[in-house]
Amino acid sequence: MMECSFCGLSFEESESRPSCAGCPMHKVCNKVKCPRCGYEMQKEPALIKFLRKRKVIPHA
Repeated sequence: MMECSFCGLSFEESESRPSCAGCPMHKVCNKVKCPRCGYEMQKEPALIKFLRKRKVIPHA
C-alpha cells in the first residue's frame, strides 16, 4: 500500500497511472503516479515492501 505525498490517497502500486509514454525513460522509470491527482513519486523499495509484509515496519 502506498500513500500519495501530495493528496494523501492510499493505493496499491498496481492501481497507479501508467508512466509517461512520451518520455524515453518510461520503460525503466522508477516512479509511480497517483491515480487521483497524477503526482509522481518513487516506487517503494523491495526491502521496505518485504519488511511491511513481515510487519516489521507499519504501513504509511
